[in-house]
Amino acid sequence: MYTETAVDSGYKTLPLAMLEESTTNPRRTFEPTKLVELAASLSIHGLIQPITVRPKGEVFEIVAGARRYRAAQIAELAAVPVRILDLSDEQTLEVQIIENSQRQDVHPYEEAAGYQRLLDLPGYTVEALVAKTGRSQSHIYARLTLLALIPDVATAFQEERITASHANLIARLPADRQADAFEQCWRKDYQDKEPHLLPAKNVAAWIQANLYLPLVAAPFDREDPTLNPAMGACTTCPRRSGFNTSLFCDVQGDQCLDGACYQTKVANHLDREIAAHPGLVQIVEGWRRASEQKPDDVKRGLYRERTPTRSP
Repeated sequence: MYTETAVDSGYKTLPLAMLEESTTNPRRTFEPTKLVELAASLSIHGLIQPITVRPKGEVFEIVAGARRYRAAQIAELAAVPVRILDLSDEQTLEVQIIENSQRQDVHPYEEAAGYQRLLDLPGYTVEALVAKTGRSQSHIYARLTLLALIPDVATAFQEERITASHANLIARLPADRQADAFEQCWRKDYQDKEPHLLPAKNVAAWIQANLYLPLVAAPFDREDPTLNPAMGACTTCPRRSGFNTSLFCDVQGDQCLDGACYQTKVANHLDREIAAHPGLVQIVEGWRRASEQKPDDVKRGLYRERTPTRSP
C-alpha cells in the first residue's frame, strides 16, 4: 500500500504535452460545463493545485488531476505545475481511488468500481478501505452493492435517470427482482407524455410490501437446510437482510429477499406436516393456477368454519 515515506516526491512545471491520462483512473465522466468553468478560472489565475504524476517512459502519467488536466487543455495552457511521485502500478491505483473517493462530484458507480479494484488486490479488505478513505463501513458496502445492478438499471443510474437512493434500494435485491423494482421508480399520469421519476421512498415502500418476507413469521424451521437443498438454511443464506446488517441498516428485522425459495420451503414444510399427521388437510384460501393445485387441497367454499365450544 502507498505511504508518503515510501516514495520520492518533487514539484516541477512541465509542458502539458508531456502529460498523459491514466488508463486506470476510476473516474470516467466529466461534466463539460464545469470543465469550461474551470478552464475560465485557469486562464485568469492559473493552476494553483499541482497535478500528481509519475514517470512513464518519456512522458508522465497523471495519477490525480485528470479534470484539471482537461481544463488546462481547454484553457490552452502551455505548462502546468506537477508533483512527481515514483509509484508502482498498485500504488498508483490506490492513490487514484482514494483521491477520487474523497471528492464530492465523483459518480457513486465509479466510486464503487474503484473500491472493487482495490479489494481485488492482495491484502485489501473492507476494513482497510474504511481506514484509508475515512468512509463508514455501511457507505463502502452500499457503494460496492451498486455493482450488482442489472445492466438496464446500472445504465439508468450512470445516466442519472435515477438517483443514488433509488439505485441503492434496487441493488440490494436479487437480480431476478430488480427489474420489477425498477418499474416502480416511474409513473405516467394521464397528462404526462413521459413517465416521471417517483421519490425513492415510494420504491422503498413497494419493496417492503411486495418483496420483503419477515423470517420471524416463517412457519418452517429456518435452520433446516433440507427444505430447499439447493439454497440451504435461511440462517446462512446471503439473500436476506440479516446476512449483512451494515448494508441493510435501515431495514427492520431479518427479511427474506428470495420469495421463490421462501414459498418452496413453505410448500415442503406443509407436505412434511401432512405426511407426518394424516389427519391434517391443507386449506387453500387464495386462487391458484391448475398446475399448482393439489388433489387433496380443500378449496374455498368447500369448508365451513366452526367456533370451538367450551366444555361444561
